[in-house]
Amino acid sequence: MGTDKALLSYRNAPLIRCAIHICESLTSDVRIIGEPARYACFGLPVIPDSGESLGPLSGIHTALQHSPTRYSAITACDMPLMSVEFFRLMLRKLPGPAAVVMRFNDGAIEPLCGIYSSSCLPVTEQNLSRGKLKITELLSQVAVEYIGEEDLHECGLSREIFTNVNTPDDLKHLQP
Repeated sequence: MGTDKALLSYRNAPLIRCAIHICESLTSDVRIIGEPARYACFGLPVIPDSGESLGPLSGIHTALQHSPTRYSAITACDMPLMSVEFFRLMLRKLPGPAAVVMRFNDGAIEPLCGIYSSSCLPVTEQNLSRGKLKITELLSQVAVEYIGEEDLHECGLSREIFTNVNTPDDLKHLQP
């Protein structure tokens, strides 16, 4: 996209505000993983990647390293239609699995909006050191509970909540 998606304007606020609002609906301990100078304006703790930024897996790794709790709710900043009800649905699967994420009827997995346990930390460390950067690789190595599309429908949700913004055109289609 060539610009920081988190700071793009969506409904007169930075896109990241959608993710912050969801997280603040669930907990008072909300943190941003990213560059402190860039995100300090949101008034939340900002934690830089622990090592070289290697994509979403390193962000999950950093979040788990700095989490004071066993489970961490993690979401990307580019899913403005996400619902707090989806997180409540995932929370009902706890305790137990190391991760809770969405699996669609076609088999696709959405790992960038999920709940991850601190028990994933050794696996993320190992995968990062070996260059295995796909979150789906992590999920193949830990106990996972999947939310299905039928679970979404029972809560009045649809797969549209996972719409993410990858291009300026995507953002235009979301504008009211």
